Amino acid sequence: MNPVNRTMPSEIQDFYDRCTTGLANQDDTQACISFVKAELPRLLLNKALFVGLMENIVNRQGYPDAMRPTVFDNEIPLFVHPDGLFSLRLYLWGPEEFTYPHDHNSWGVLGAVSPGFEVINYRREDDGSREGFAQLSESERFLLGAGETCHTLPFNDGIHITGNPDDSAVLSLNFYGRVLPRGYLYRFNIHKQRAYRVYPPRRKKELLAGQALEFLRRGL
Repeated sequence: MNPVNRTMPSEIQDFYDRCTTGLANQDDTQACISFVKAELPRLLLNKALFVGLMENIVNRQGYPDAMRPTVFDNEIPLFVHPDGLFSLRLYLWGPEEFTYPHDHNSWGVLGAVSPGFEVINYRREDDGSREGFAQLSESERFLLGAGETCHTLPFNDGIHITGNPDDSAVLSLNFYGRVLPRGYLYRFNIHKQRAYRVYPPRRKKELLAGQALEFLRRGL
Protein backbone atom coordinates (compact mmCIF):
# COMPACT_ATOMS: atom_id res chain seq x y z
CA MET A 1 0.00 0.00 0.00
CA ASN A 2 1.20 3.51 -0.83
CA PRO A 3 -0.86 5.88 1.38
CA VAL A 4 -1.56 9.27 -0.19
CA ASN A 5 -3.05 10.82 2.94
CA ARG A 6 -2.72 9.40 6.47
CA THR A 7 -6.18 10.67 7.43
CA MET A 8 -7.88 9.28 4.32
CA PRO A 9 -10.67 6.79 5.21
CA SER A 10 -9.69 3.18 4.59
CA GLU A 11 -12.49 2.70 2.05
CA ILE A 12 -11.10 5.48 -0.15
CA GLN A 13 -7.51 4.30 0.38
CA ASP A 14 -8.50 0.77 -0.71
CA PHE A 15 -10.22 2.18 -3.79
CA TYR A 16 -7.10 4.21 -4.59
CA ASP A 17 -4.94 1.09 -4.31
CA ARG A 18 -7.24 -0.99 -6.54
CA CYS A 19 -7.27 1.74 -9.19
CA THR A 20 -3.50 2.15 -9.03
CA THR A 21 -3.11 -1.58 -9.72
CA GLY A 22 -5.93 -1.85 -12.25
CA LEU A 23 -5.08 1.21 -14.36
CA ALA A 24 -1.29 1.41 -14.11
CA ASN A 25 -0.51 -0.42 -17.38
CA GLN A 26 -3.85 0.06 -19.14
CA ASP A 27 -3.87 2.32 -22.21
CA ASP A 28 -7.32 1.47 -23.58
CA THR A 29 -9.76 4.21 -22.55
CA GLN A 30 -12.88 2.04 -22.72
CA ALA A 31 -11.22 -0.65 -20.61
CA CYS A 32 -10.28 1.99 -18.02
CA ILE A 33 -13.84 3.31 -17.94
CA SER A 34 -15.26 -0.21 -17.54
CA PHE A 35 -12.87 -0.91 -14.67
CA VAL A 36 -13.83 2.25 -12.77
CA LYS A 37 -17.55 1.73 -13.43
CA ALA A 38 -17.25 -1.67 -11.78
CA GLU A 39 -15.34 -0.32 -8.77
CA LEU A 40 -16.92 3.08 -8.04
CA PRO A 41 -20.39 1.94 -6.86
CA ARG A 42 -18.80 0.41 -3.74
CA LEU A 43 -17.95 3.93 -2.64
CA LEU A 44 -21.11 5.58 -3.94
CA LEU A 45 -23.36 3.33 -1.84
CA ASN A 46 -21.35 3.69 1.38
CA LYS A 47 -23.58 6.20 3.14
CA ALA A 48 -21.60 6.11 6.41
CA LEU A 49 -18.46 7.13 4.53
CA PHE A 50 -20.09 10.28 3.16
CA VAL A 51 -21.68 11.13 6.49
CA GLY A 52 -18.15 11.21 7.93
CA LEU A 53 -16.82 13.31 5.07
CA MET A 54 -19.66 15.84 5.39
CA GLU A 55 -19.12 16.08 9.16
CA ASN A 56 -15.42 16.81 8.60
CA ILE A 57 -16.24 19.51 6.05
CA VAL A 58 -18.87 21.14 8.26
CA ASN A 59 -16.51 21.07 11.26
CA ARG A 60 -13.48 22.14 9.19
CA GLN A 61 -11.33 19.31 10.44
CA GLY A 62 -9.35 16.46 8.99
CA TYR A 63 -9.95 14.99 5.57
CA PRO A 64 -10.89 16.21 2.95
CA ASP A 65 -9.43 19.69 2.39
CA ALA A 66 -12.46 21.70 1.28
CA MET A 67 -10.37 24.89 1.04
CA ARG A 68 -8.16 23.70 -1.82
CA PRO A 69 -8.57 25.96 -4.92
CA THR A 70 -10.42 24.26 -7.79
CA VAL A 71 -11.93 25.24 -11.15
CA PHE A 72 -15.47 24.67 -9.84
CA ASP A 73 -16.45 26.16 -6.48
CA ASN A 74 -18.41 23.06 -5.39
CA GLU A 75 -15.51 20.67 -6.11
CA ILE A 76 -13.47 18.93 -3.38
CA PRO A 77 -10.51 16.74 -4.43
CA LEU A 78 -10.39 13.47 -2.46
CA PHE A 79 -7.13 12.36 -4.01
CA VAL A 80 -4.85 13.10 -6.94
CA HIS A 81 -2.45 10.35 -7.97
CA PRO A 82 1.15 11.61 -7.57
CA ASP A 83 2.03 10.45 -11.10
CA GLY A 84 -1.09 12.04 -12.61
CA LEU A 85 -2.67 8.67 -13.38
CA PHE A 86 -6.12 9.64 -12.03
CA SER A 87 -8.03 11.73 -9.50
CA LEU A 88 -11.21 11.41 -7.45
CA ARG A 89 -13.35 14.49 -6.80
CA LEU A 90 -16.46 15.09 -4.71
CA TYR A 91 -19.09 17.63 -5.83
CA LEU A 92 -21.72 19.31 -3.65
CA TRP A 93 -24.82 20.48 -5.50
CA GLY A 94 -27.36 22.92 -4.10
CA PRO A 95 -31.00 23.00 -5.26
CA GLU A 96 -31.27 23.52 -9.04
CA GLU A 97 -27.52 24.15 -9.27
CA PHE A 98 -25.75 23.25 -12.52
CA THR A 99 -22.37 23.83 -14.10
CA TYR A 100 -22.01 25.88 -17.24
CA PRO A 101 -21.53 23.79 -20.41
CA HIS A 102 -17.90 22.64 -20.51
CA ASP A 103 -15.56 20.00 -21.85
CA HIS A 104 -12.81 17.94 -20.17
CA ASN A 105 -9.14 17.16 -20.65
CA SER A 106 -9.54 13.51 -19.67
CA TRP A 107 -11.96 10.61 -19.66
CA GLY A 108 -14.07 10.30 -16.54
CA VAL A 109 -16.69 8.26 -14.70
CA LEU A 110 -19.42 10.31 -12.99
CA GLY A 111 -21.33 8.77 -10.10
CA ALA A 112 -24.30 9.68 -7.92
CA VAL A 113 -23.95 9.40 -4.14
CA SER A 114 -27.52 10.58 -3.68
CA PRO A 115 -30.31 10.26 -6.25
CA GLY A 116 -31.02 13.09 -8.67
CA PHE A 117 -27.62 13.88 -10.18
CA GLU A 118 -28.21 14.95 -13.81
CA VAL A 119 -25.79 14.87 -16.75
CA ILE A 120 -26.72 16.53 -20.07
CA ASN A 121 -24.39 15.75 -22.97
CA TYR A 122 -23.90 17.92 -26.06
CA ARG A 123 -22.69 17.31 -29.58
CA ARG A 124 -20.48 19.90 -31.24
CA GLU A 125 -21.89 20.69 -34.67
CA ASP A 126 -19.09 22.97 -35.94
CA ASP A 127 -15.57 21.80 -36.79
CA GLY A 128 -13.84 23.89 -34.11
CA SER A 129 -11.76 25.84 -36.63
CA ARG A 130 -13.03 29.25 -35.47
CA GLU A 131 -11.55 30.21 -32.11
CA GLY A 132 -14.26 31.42 -29.77
CA PHE A 133 -17.13 29.94 -31.81
CA ALA A 134 -19.02 26.73 -31.00
CA GLN A 135 -22.38 25.37 -32.11
CA LEU A 136 -23.81 22.73 -29.76
CA SER A 137 -26.90 20.53 -29.72
CA GLU A 138 -28.12 18.28 -26.92
CA SER A 139 -27.39 14.59 -27.59
CA GLU A 140 -28.52 12.76 -24.44
CA ARG A 141 -29.22 13.17 -20.74
CA PHE A 142 -29.03 10.98 -17.65
CA LEU A 143 -30.73 11.32 -14.26
CA LEU A 144 -28.72 9.02 -12.01
CA GLY A 145 -29.95 7.18 -8.94
CA ALA A 146 -27.70 6.47 -5.96
CA GLY A 147 -24.85 4.19 -7.02
CA GLU A 148 -25.39 4.74 -10.75
CA THR A 149 -22.71 6.02 -13.12
CA CYS A 150 -22.15 7.40 -16.61
CA HIS A 151 -18.95 8.47 -18.33
CA THR A 152 -17.39 11.35 -20.22
CA LEU A 153 -14.55 11.64 -22.76
CA PRO A 154 -11.93 14.28 -23.53
CA PHE A 155 -12.42 17.48 -25.54
CA ASN A 156 -15.37 17.68 -27.97
CA ASP A 157 -16.54 14.15 -27.08
CA GLY A 158 -17.14 15.18 -23.47
CA ILE A 159 -19.08 18.46 -23.59
CA HIS A 160 -21.77 18.44 -20.92
CA ILE A 161 -23.66 20.15 -18.13
CA THR A 162 -23.89 18.44 -14.74
CA GLY A 163 -25.98 19.33 -11.73
CA ASN A 164 -29.03 18.99 -9.56
CA PRO A 165 -32.56 19.60 -10.90
CA ASP A 166 -34.15 18.92 -7.48
CA ASP A 167 -34.85 21.18 -4.50
CA SER A 168 -32.55 19.37 -2.04
CA ALA A 169 -28.78 18.93 -1.85
CA VAL A 170 -27.15 16.25 -4.03
CA LEU A 171 -23.68 14.66 -3.91
CA SER A 172 -21.75 13.28 -6.85
CA LEU A 173 -18.37 11.53 -6.96
CA ASN A 174 -16.34 11.79 -10.18
CA PHE A 175 -13.25 9.85 -11.18
CA TYR A 176 -10.99 11.30 -13.89
CA GLY A 177 -8.18 9.64 -15.80
CA ARG A 178 -4.85 11.11 -16.83
CA VAL A 179 -5.16 14.75 -17.91
CA LEU A 180 -4.16 15.45 -21.51
CA PRO A 181 -1.70 18.35 -21.99
CA ARG A 182 -3.93 21.24 -23.03
CA GLY A 183 -3.89 23.36 -19.87
CA TYR A 184 -7.45 24.70 -19.94
CA LEU A 185 -11.10 23.74 -20.34
CA TYR A 186 -13.61 25.24 -22.72
CA ARG A 187 -16.70 26.92 -21.30
CA PHE A 188 -19.56 27.24 -23.78
CA ASN A 189 -22.44 29.67 -24.18
CA ILE A 190 -24.96 27.62 -26.12
CA HIS A 191 -27.30 30.48 -27.04
CA LYS A 192 -24.57 32.88 -28.18
CA GLN A 193 -22.59 30.05 -29.81
CA ARG A 194 -19.43 31.09 -27.98
CA ALA A 195 -16.50 29.16 -26.47
CA TYR A 196 -14.21 30.56 -23.76
CA ARG A 197 -11.02 29.16 -22.27
CA VAL A 198 -11.12 28.45 -18.53
CA TYR A 199 -7.80 28.03 -16.70
CA PRO A 200 -7.09 26.46 -13.28
CA PRO A 201 -6.95 29.13 -10.53
CA ARG A 202 -3.15 29.18 -10.23
CA ARG A 203 -2.61 29.28 -14.00
CA LYS A 204 -5.26 31.99 -14.40
CA LYS A 205 -3.44 34.21 -11.88
CA GLU A 206 -0.15 33.66 -13.70
CA LEU A 207 -1.68 34.60 -17.05
CA LEU A 208 -3.39 37.70 -15.68
CA ALA A 209 -0.22 38.73 -13.83
CA GLY A 210 1.72 38.41 -17.09
CA GLN A 211 -0.81 40.57 -18.92
CA ALA A 212 -0.75 43.17 -16.12
CA LEU A 213 3.05 43.16 -16.13
CA GLU A 214 3.12 43.78 -19.87
CA PHE A 215 0.73 46.71 -19.43
CA LEU A 216 2.69 48.20 -16.50
CA ARG A 217 6.01 48.00 -18.33
CA ARG A 218 4.68 50.22 -21.12
CA GLY A 219 4.68 53.13 -18.73
CA LEU A 220 8.29 52.69 -17.59
